[in-house]
Amino acid sequence: MIKILMRKAQCWGYKVIGMLLILKISQIFRNMGMLEKYDVMDTVAIWTKKLCVSFIQGGLSSANDNIKFEVDDKYLFDYPVLDLGTGNGLLLQALAKQGFSDLTGTDYSEGAIELARNLAARDGFTTISFLVDDVLETKLDRKFKVITDKGTLDAIGLHPDGRAKRVMYWESISNLVEPGGLVVITSCNHTKDELLQEVEEFGMRKFGKEDADRGAGDSHQIFRYLDHVQTYPTIMFGGVEGSQVCTVAFQRV
Repeated sequence: MIKILMRKAQCWGYKVIGMLLILKISQIFRNMGMLEKYDVMDTVAIWTKKLCVSFIQGGLSSANDNIKFEVDDKYLFDYPVLDLGTGNGLLLQALAKQGFSDLTGTDYSEGAIELARNLAARDGFTTISFLVDDVLETKLDRKFKVITDKGTLDAIGLHPDGRAKRVMYWESISNLVEPGGLVVITSCNHTKDELLQEVEEFGMRKFGKEDADRGAGDSHQIFRYLDHVQTYPTIMFGGVEGSQVCTVAFQRV
């Protein structure tokens, strides 16, 4: 009887895991649809360029402001970009159209990298580099001035051990981005405030709550909030206005 119950429990466990996996995959595809619906690729590429141009021009203005784009694209060569979980690589193509030339896309899926390479070759973006790499166990040995993510953090959060995996994600990101560099995260599962809170909690975990309680404050920040895209369409739900997509920029301290 015990063996029978154990087999039933095991079968039920497989069913539950399978159902959860289907739900997670469905959510990922819904998120991909939202990214296409709101033309996120071009929005993020243009907005990211505005952020970089504001730095080149010697200050930091909101990337939602009308920043003058009178900057030679050769200056953007000094802004190497890493796109995490690049998927089909179309965000990198959009960034190339904005003048970025040192572009790298990584994905743990060999199939995704093959697709991205084929699409880039088809569309004439042969200088973009695509590599198979897992951000949680990255083998990359260089740093980047700009890191973009359009759903990888979301996908990691759907893992059964999502909380721990997300800490690993931020640890990896903090090592991959140059000091003063930018991290631009696009999410369909989290609000701007939730991302800000997660970054703050990572800093607390990294340096220890005791240091924060002693008033170390900003000196122990790892990332600081810069700006967020304010042009995505908004919806009303429960009397609260919000967007189904958010893009937030942080700077590595």
